[in-house]
Amino acid sequence: MTKVTHVSVASLDGITETEEALFCAFRDSNPDLASPYFSADFLKAIAPHTPGSMLARFHDGDEIVGFFAYQKRGQSLQPAGAPLADYHAAVMKTGYAPDWSLLLAAAGAKRLEFNGLIGAEGLDRAPIVKHRQIAALTDGFEAWFAAQKARAPKYFKNLGRCTRNVAKDLPELKFEWTDVSPALLDWVLTLKVDQYKRSGMHDVFSCGWTRDLLFALAEQKSTGSSLRAGIYRRGDELVAAEICMIDGEDLHFWFPAYNPAYSRYSPGLLLTFDIIRHASDLGFKVFDFGSGGEAYKSPMTIDGPLCYEGQVGQALTLPLKSEGLQRAWLSVWRRAHIVRACEVSIKGQLLACWRLLERAHIRARARFAARLQQPAT
Repeated sequence: MTKVTHVSVASLDGITETEEALFCAFRDSNPDLASPYFSADFLKAIAPHTPGSMLARFHDGDEIVGFFAYQKRGQSLQPAGAPLADYHAAVMKTGYAPDWSLLLAAAGAKRLEFNGLIGAEGLDRAPIVKHRQIAALTDGFEAWFAAQKARAPKYFKNLGRCTRNVAKDLPELKFEWTDVSPALLDWVLTLKVDQYKRSGMHDVFSCGWTRDLLFALAEQKSTGSSLRAGIYRRGDELVAAEICMIDGEDLHFWFPAYNPAYSRYSPGLLLTFDIIRHASDLGFKVFDFGSGGEAYKSPMTIDGPLCYEGQVGQALTLPLKSEGLQRAWLSVWRRAHIVRACEVSIKGQLLACWRLLERAHIRARARFAARLQQPAT
């Protein structure tokens, strides 16, 4: 690899036409970056709405040889758009790797945090290794369906049962592939906020800018990265929706939501399947479910390219030897990462942390009460 000599930084919304052309050329040369998150249109849409968003330029002398979009939170750098951006990478010219220490020095930061980094070049410690979970329909829908059904027959048998139940009980339920209107986006986000409250997770939309970012993407009608949605409608009633981000032949599943009154029909699973079936007819080949380990993903997906979770620089870690304590610390770190990404004020961060502690206390009391109610053995 040829070395980077220095790094310069400037506001993300200040990218020039020449730099955008370079960015696109570097991206196109790396097949692992075939995702809507690495479209220049995505970066331009989120730039005005992401606090502290910057674009690093990696140089070899006078030549720009790479880019990395980030946001600064105190002494930490995070990928631009975090926690909503599932994937991120240094978009480099072939033959070059990022020098993260030069980036930290140029940005005046102590660490870089990431969760979904494509490419492990230049990392100063071993990261957590994950796979992107994808449905690859390069041979068409029927070939994909046959292969996945052979791998998970019980799952697809249950999917067929749910489909028959819907046909019997909800014959008027209709699937639509549509633009993401403000009303539809608001409906989905309202249900997501309710889900965050029930689960005890941090509400990533309470800070405001994340919501503005999604509405900006919904308004964008470009040939690059843009939003579309699959929905189930029963007359005038919305039953389920899944907001997706698309670019070229790639579709990224992003925000699913459904009316809890219809949960017995598994509308979320049925909708995902119908989106794959419909979008494959439109020419989409790769359906990306992200890198989370949710159980519902595995019957529809295979392991795709690697991505990484971790930190560079002065890490926020504890020297824990216990495996249980390490898992607990990782869970705390992930929650704190989300809070730092969303909340740009000290007041917002303190309030969010207090709510997380409050919810943890409530859950701990509930578990303790449940143990007391168990009969002695």
